[in-house]
Amino acid sequence: MGRMKFRPAYIVAVLSTLWLSSCAGVAAVSAIPGAMYGVVADQFSGEEESFAASMHRLLAATQRSLKEMQLDVDMLEILDDGGYDIALNSNKLDGEITLTKQTEHLTTVYVKVRSTMRKDSVERAIIQMIKAELKKLPAHAKFQRGNLHNLRAKPTVQSKRLGWYRAGARLDAHRTGAKGWLKVKMPSGKMAYLKGVINKKKKK
Repeated sequence: MGRMKFRPAYIVAVLSTLWLSSCAGVAAVSAIPGAMYGVVADQFSGEEESFAASMHRLLAATQRSLKEMQLDVDMLEILDDGGYDIALNSNKLDGEITLTKQTEHLTTVYVKVRSTMRKDSVERAIIQMIKAELKKLPAHAKFQRGNLHNLRAKPTVQSKRLGWYRAGARLDAHRTGAKGWLKVKMPSGKMAYLKGVINKKKKK
């Protein structure tokens, strides 16, 4: 499967969604300097494990596992092969989880994180938590997208949905020529669009 290509630090953005009366989400984005998705050092190989579970069941287990560990799904990218890339972040670590569909009932999880103090046990702990959550999940459990908002292929709401982002997440965001739209980098390195504005903050 394709892995995320890691590059030097980019501008980071903090997104919080403001809901208008028309029910269209507009993100207020504050660009701040710092390391974020795409800066995990190449020498860290990450952890990988396959589970006898469907993609949707494993996606739900991953979401619940991150919540238990006080981590958030900041961005969920739909991959061309039917899998998903998840970007996550906290004050102490940044990371990516890739879910790859092998068969209808076999899914591989790949976890890669960068923390303040590098420990392989962080990645292993996430995988072990996913394994534990799979055993507890109700039969028809699904990923909950209640606090996530659309990422689009083009700066128009009629374009293809490429995934979702969480309001309040820090994202690599840039202005575009289309009024009211921002361009953001997804975990795979591809670009997507969301409706929003950038409010720059000075570095402390």
